[in-house]
Amino acid sequence: LGDAKRGETIFWTHPVAACKNCHILKGQGSAVGPALDGVASRNDEAYITESLLNPNAKLAKGFEKLGVSPMPPMNLILKPQEVADVKAFILSLK
Repeated sequence: LGDAKRGETIFWTHPVAACKNCHILKGQGSAVGPALDGVASRNDEAYITESLLNPNAKLAKGFEKLGVSPMPPMNLILKPQEVADVKAFILSLK
């Protein structure tokens, strides 16, 4: 099981995953990718899991014109526990 608190730390501080360099959350970060405020109230767990592991499967609304996601599959960067933690954090963003 993932730990949302650890996932939040990874989101803001991981040097390679660098989530905040592409996503805005609580007014901080960058708008390269979709904002994540309330993302878990708009999408189910399966969508969020797919977005983390296969970001090209379904591009977020408003980002389809890019054709491909600039986000790498997180399982190539993060350890399985870290992926679970980030997923738990994202699922907490209601």
